[in-house]
Amino acid sequence: MRKYLNTLIDRVTGFPLEASLRKVLAMDKWSRQEIENYQLIMFDKLKQYAVKSSIYKDFKDKNLNEFPVFSRDFYLSHEKEFLTHFRKPYRIIYTSGTTGLPRKIYVSKEMLLAKRTSHLKMLSWYGLKREYKELYIGWAEENLFLKIYYKIKNKIFLSSYGIDQKKAMKYIEILNSEKPRIIFSYPYALDFILAYAETLNVKLFQPKIIYTGAENLFPHIRERIIKHFPESKLVNEYWSTEANIAVECPMGNMHIDEDTVIVEVINKDKNGVGDILITNLFSYDFPLIRYPLGDRIALSDNYCPCGRKTKIISKIYGRVNDYFPLPNGKKFVFLEHDEQLINMCTNILAYQVLYNPEKHKGVFRYIKKNAEKNIDHERITNYFTKYLTTDILLEEVKVIENEPSGKYKIFKISDSI
Repeated sequence: MRKYLNTLIDRVTGFPLEASLRKVLAMDKWSRQEIENYQLIMFDKLKQYAVKSSIYKDFKDKNLNEFPVFSRDFYLSHEKEFLTHFRKPYRIIYTSGTTGLPRKIYVSKEMLLAKRTSHLKMLSWYGLKREYKELYIGWAEENLFLKIYYKIKNKIFLSSYGIDQKKAMKYIEILNSEKPRIIFSYPYALDFILAYAETLNVKLFQPKIIYTGAENLFPHIRERIIKHFPESKLVNEYWSTEANIAVECPMGNMHIDEDTVIVEVINKDKNGVGDILITNLFSYDFPLIRYPLGDRIALSDNYCPCGRKTKIISKIYGRVNDYFPLPNGKKFVFLEHDEQLINMCTNILAYQVLYNPEKHKGVFRYIKKNAEKNIDHERITNYFTKYLTTDILLEEVKVIENEPSGKYKIFKISDSI
């Protein structure tokens, strides 16, 4: 029944997901040369729309590597010059603004179709179908129409915003009673829930797969998920508002969605780690060509044992701009410190570091795991004195609030402290 309902929804909304999925799955058997030929054809098609914009009007005969690399701020300040104006954009989405001001992204219907197809491709790799029950923990808009829509699609949406012990236990109850085959969650939201489950020694239903996205899946979060869901397969999707980029296959490798995007890595260091640029092949209304995501990644030189010839991302290092600027001109880089802090926070359920660069002040906010046990205040204070070169105030809280997008920022610039 649900399969027929989904087919009906596809016809009403104009998203031919099944046909699109068949095409994408056929690409799993393509040679490297066939994939590259396809990308050349699709990029030529994208250029036909791009030259309708004032920014790319003289680029009709240019190759991809001849297109300029604009900063994210440039896109923000020259928005109208990128618009192709050949039709009304299907949807406008705002990025979460994790490294600056929120940015407006004009999403074509073709971009949305590609993203939804990528998700179905991932499910098919694990022997799953979209009709199966899915529990989604992330940003969730509350209105009656969407509740009915998600009910028809067999999806349960739970908000990742403001998770405390009471909400975590409610979500665990829903998980254990609904028994979904699929769970999606922002990594930190699921980490919060599992930390509470661990403290209270609660058993959890084991879904077929758990897939994460939107935030970095740090090693300590991955370990906790695997610990609590030993019978489930943990999968990571590397997506952004601007594009679906890569999906992890059953062999554990992150395959680039080369039917949708062209990925380049520039400014590489000696280890091959550099800044990622994406070209969304379906960004017809607002061309995203050699667009800097702000992440740093490394590509593998090898093909996956699964047999697919798509390129593999060997490592995602997160935002190049995620740092605190210090008065001495140095930078406190988040990703270099998160694991070290976790190791000294054994009785801390979750934490957040706020920093005011103008006042050079910091606050370490934390949620205590066990009320009867102490926190090593001195060790944490000394750590930040060393790396931030300033004293930091430790503040115990009951809840650490998420961003409006439902994401959780572990390090945050704040002018309110």
